[in-house]
Amino acid sequence: MSWVCPMCSTSNEDSWANCMVCDAPKPDKPEESFLGLASDEELRSMNAKLLYEAAMGAYERNPAVAASNLKRSAEDGYAPAQNELGRCYYSGKGVEKNYPEAFKWFSKAAAQGNDAAEYNLGCCYYYGKGVKQDYTIAYTWLQKAAWKSHPGAMLELGNCFFYGRGVPKNQSEAFDWFCRAAKKENAAAEYNVGYCYENGTGTFQDYDSAFLYYLRSAERGYRPAINALGSCYYYGHGTEKDMAKAADYYRKAANKGFPSAMYNLGFCFEKGMGVSESRMNALEWYRRAAEAGNGNAKKALARLSGK
Repeated sequence: MSWVCPMCSTSNEDSWANCMVCDAPKPDKPEESFLGLASDEELRSMNAKLLYEAAMGAYERNPAVAASNLKRSAEDGYAPAQNELGRCYYSGKGVEKNYPEAFKWFSKAAAQGNDAAEYNLGCCYYYGKGVKQDYTIAYTWLQKAAWKSHPGAMLELGNCFFYGRGVPKNQSEAFDWFCRAAKKENAAAEYNVGYCYENGTGTFQDYDSAFLYYLRSAERGYRPAINALGSCYYYGHGTEKDMAKAADYYRKAANKGFPSAMYNLGFCFEKGMGVSESRMNALEWYRRAAEAGNGNAKKALARLSGK
């Protein structure tokens, strides 16, 4: 006994749950009452959805096959597949990286009201990926997705208001959108809320709240928040001063490749704060931070080397 894959026409053993070539799921036997009732468009839509589901199931195991199935589904007009295909081209996973192609597929999916695609299209305009940078158009698409409660769009819409990009600067409005995204457990938004509380930006200054939001974000592995926790312990913001904990958090963020944390850890070693004083370790962390583009670290290296 065998079954023929409806996606790629490959013959498969009856006991296999998925196609050995394209990973499409084995189709269920149709109900007799259903036969002949579906229109061509309905069948095409069902086929596109199956292709999409097969692609997502195989994405980690075989990105190239997944991208191929996504393209077939996307060409049949399935919005989730169009968005995911755009992400493939944006990241270069399963296909060669191609920002204009990513932009094209995000546009197709966004035109159908797909919130993830609206967010991705907004990001393309915001960062100038695959299209000329345009903050005003970016704001329009991000707003569409944000009002559909897309966490990433809420975050980026907050950034539009925070920096005045595509919309007049309004840090209170930025804080509001950061809070909305933070409620959706977006780590970057949680960090931004903490930053606003620590600095009194868009809201009142509250070190205790800043510390709590930094902690939530850091627990999700967000590097800027881990570094910020180190500074909370260093300055005693929202917690008691503890140089050992400050150095520990700086080290955690530095080991994750965060340049500011590398500099901060180097400073701790130079001054013997929370760690044993070590000029050699200070120079090493300053060097790493400088290579990652940190300006303060470059100045520290010049100072220690007498240049």
